[in-house]
Amino acid sequence: MPSLRSAFRAMATAAALLAAAGATHATVLTFDTITQLGFGLGGTYGDRVSGAGPGLGTAGGPTPNIVLDFVPTGSTSPFSVYSSGYSGLLSALGHTSFNVPGYVQFTPDAGWDVVLTSFDIGGWSVSSYPNSRIQVVDTAGAVYFDSGVFTFPGNTVRSYLPEPIRSSLPLRLVVQDFGDLGLDNVQFSQVATIPEPGTWAMWLAGAAVLGGLARRRGAISARQGPSRCTCRSASSTSFVSSVR
Repeated sequence: MPSLRSAFRAMATAAALLAAAGATHATVLTFDTITQLGFGLGGTYGDRVSGAGPGLGTAGGPTPNIVLDFVPTGSTSPFSVYSSGYSGLLSALGHTSFNVPGYVQFTPDAGWDVVLTSFDIGGWSVSSYPNSRIQVVDTAGAVYFDSGVFTFPGNTVRSYLPEPIRSSLPLRLVVQDFGDLGLDNVQFSQVATIPEPGTWAMWLAGAAVLGGLARRRGAISARQGPSRCTCRSASSTSFVSSVR
């Protein structure tokens, strides 16, 4: 059945594309040599990374389809980068004031997903900071990670996340108290957008049904054998009679 063979070929092609889409490119923000970010400062730092450079590392490849924004929502001053002070982090993104909400946004191009893999948070000096909160959300309001409100202990560095977060919408890494806390070693990546697992499951179920129908038709044809006609037409009979 040509149509069935075509369907299987299409599904095999889709599976190959799925495997190719799993290839990951990753970028690490280390903030080395960067002084300030936000409100137009810092230029295109972190945007469309094509290779390692000042304040940028790559682990597995670049991220040319991701654009970053650094937004201090609780201040009119930009973020500042500190080479020390945040509990041993080197070149951490913080703020000149304490308790400043803000976020880093990762925006993928159409046809691509952003994957936020991990980041480090350190507290300023030896103080503890109550009312800290760290979240990862998308621009539609979905919450992927939420630490809840807690006291960040002094002289401590913590690594997040428990598992990578992937989204076709822009992701925001939100820190409720920049200045108290500093951000470093942000690793993110990009992968090609693929259908949801539920869609793949439906396609595979459809393929199974089609395969079952094809086997059933083949079995019925084998039992019946080729069809034969045992009748003669009236014209053939008349012709035979006339020549006897």
